[in-house]
Amino acid sequence: MALDKLVLMALEAMDSWEYPKMGIRQDPWNVFIGSGNAYNTGCLFSRKLGGIALDTSTYIQFLSGHGKGDFNSINLISASGGKDAVDVAKFLKEKDFGFNLITVNSEAPARELATGETFVIPAFSEPPTSNVSTYGSMLHWLFREDARSIKEAILRLEIPDLRRHKNIIFLSSDSHAPVARMAATKVMESLEGVSASGDGFTHGMHRGFLMQPRERLVFSINLGMPFEGEETYRLQESSYLGALFSAYYIIGKNQTPRDLENIEARYRKQSQALGWKFNRIV
Repeated sequence: MALDKLVLMALEAMDSWEYPKMGIRQDPWNVFIGSGNAYNTGCLFSRKLGGIALDTSTYIQFLSGHGKGDFNSINLISASGGKDAVDVAKFLKEKDFGFNLITVNSEAPARELATGETFVIPAFSEPPTSNVSTYGSMLHWLFREDARSIKEAILRLEIPDLRRHKNIIFLSSDSHAPVARMAATKVMESLEGVSASGDGFTHGMHRGFLMQPRERLVFSINLGMPFEGEETYRLQESSYLGALFSAYYIIGKNQTPRDLENIEARYRKQSQALGWKFNRIV
């Protein structure tokens, strides 16, 4: 199923889902760990609740310099609760860190290792890599943004032809940098032959995003500045869930049946090559 359909399904269901009570208090000494878009979701958790987000390439280096009493909470975020989340959970337990697991999978392999609470967030079972309702539901749990008004705004969007471009730059206001990165990741996962990169404006300027006009699309999120000589699509959406789901909806409208076939076949090959463990795929 394409992303646009999953977006609308999730927005229709979110307000009726029952969410666990948030057991993480606001504190500058919270830690959120995740890989891929779980890491970017962790960045938004830290924005709301305080603390720092770490990805799965940096958490060992950071935590090795600390003891178990140094943090208010450590939280492992993973939709499946499998894959490399299992290795993170093993490390945390071996180092005697207490940690929570935030997942949508009640059968998450990492759940057996969690030494704190496990928060199982409601979501649909989705095709591999989709992760629309999964991380979207976590953002809804966190920010409680209005799903109905977001859906109405999405249905009014103009849909650009992303397949006209070999490269898409998602550039956002700094507040929405995790959303820009999540959207870029979703293009890389979802659209054959299209590459993407994403970042917030301030950091993005150090990556040469504006140095030379290129044959690409600039997907601007909450930025009013001109992009001289470049084709630009502008999205103005202040909510995090709305910005994310708007981008996902547009990406989904550009997916083809071949894209969907590629995703499933390649994901299973990657899972086998990396030895990813699942009790069920989410």
